Amino acid sequence: MVTHDTVRDVLVPDFVGASESDSVPASARLLLEERTDHLVVLRGTDPVGLVSTHDLLGRFLTGDAADATLGDVMTTDYETITPDVSVEAAADRFIGSSKPLLVVENGKLMGLLTERDLLTAPQGDPYEQALPIDESTDNTDADAASQGICEDCGAFTRSLTVTDGRSLCSDCLDV
Repeated sequence: MVTHDTVRDVLVPDFVGASESDSVPASARLLLEERTDHLVVLRGTDPVGLVSTHDLLGRFLTGDAADATLGDVMTTDYETITPDVSVEAAADRFIGSSKPLLVVENGKLMGLLTERDLLTAPQGDPYEQALPIDESTDNTDADAASQGICEDCGAFTRSLTVTDGRSLCSDCLDV
């Protein structure tokens, strides 16, 4: 089973960087092209700020986006985390905040960690995670099994029944 113990295990090292002098309209286009919600504002290779789609949209709504730069809209109030922090501890850092965390190791920016990264990290094979059915016992018809994947329809269920040597969900038992 695949498990993720640290931020390093779930981190997607790609992030979109921009300069403080980049215009708000050009940065909004960049966010759309890259299909991301955040820009890391860099001075050389060092992060100095963070800009979200929300920040840019706010500038457009006030009508002063044309002449604004990322330096005008970025927040310098961002948090960092190291890649060796546990996934659980990283998840706790998102409680009450939706800002991504900049992952930094030895002073070098490695990537951006978002709630989405934690939620969409592969969690292994669902067949592997299901509790095994003990095939060595005498399974007569209608023996209750544990959770797993129905051998007929492929649906995950919390209650399988072994019938004719096959683990079936309640819907497939009725057929």
